[in-house]
Amino acid sequence: MKQYNLGPNGGILTALNLFTTKFDQVLDLLAKRAPTLDYVLLDTPGQIEIFTWSASGSIITDTLAATSPTVITYIIDTPRSVSPATFMSNMLYACSILYKTKLPFVLVFNKTDVVSHDFAVEWMQDFEVFQKALEEDTTYMGTLVNSMCLVLEEFYKHLRVVGVSAVTGEGMEELFRAVDEAVEEYHKEYKPEIERMLLEKQAKEEQKRQESLQKLMKDMNLEKGKEVPMGLPVVTGNQSDEDM
Repeated sequence: MKQYNLGPNGGILTALNLFTTKFDQVLDLLAKRAPTLDYVLLDTPGQIEIFTWSASGSIITDTLAATSPTVITYIIDTPRSVSPATFMSNMLYACSILYKTKLPFVLVFNKTDVVSHDFAVEWMQDFEVFQKALEEDTTYMGTLVNSMCLVLEEFYKHLRVVGVSAVTGEGMEELFRAVDEAVEEYHKEYKPEIERMLLEKQAKEEQKRQESLQKLMKDMNLEKGKEVPMGLPVVTGNQSDEDM
């Protein structure tokens, strides 16, 4: 921030952009450590919008997904989600991240030692219960959140949801079981799609290369056509009457 005279968000985005230019070193490190590890955890910047919707964030997730089984985990602060409006905000974030990254996804409610995540699971499974929690909120925000719960009902059906406590370790086994299931999903559904997209990208790049090459050859042929053939007389101006 001091070096480039940036604010907090600009500093994070610039740091992410600079980090991406050296991401090949991260891949080399992962390749060296992979034989000795079961999982690699990458903690992304807390500013969700900056990482999820920036070009650098997409480069990182796409590169990882193209080289290794990659799973997105979205961590939610459970005590702060007891408010229906905050809960819905988190669900919208989760939905946007899932459809932006297009990778296997696990929703993780942390701090279950403080507040159980059962209420959140119930809200996702039964929208009428969620609507009941909104009965006292008659504001515009309450009405908006109430309508959104119906829109996200289909989204909830395909989510893996676990509750964990970073303090006590409760739920960690369930978390890694969910991750393993997501890895299987990656191999069955996502990897073939990623490979197909890579092949399409390579085909388009090859087509562009061929088009550029053909254009270059055409330009070269046109330049050759402008050259004067050897052996033909060259007539210059300013000829005298006698010469004529």
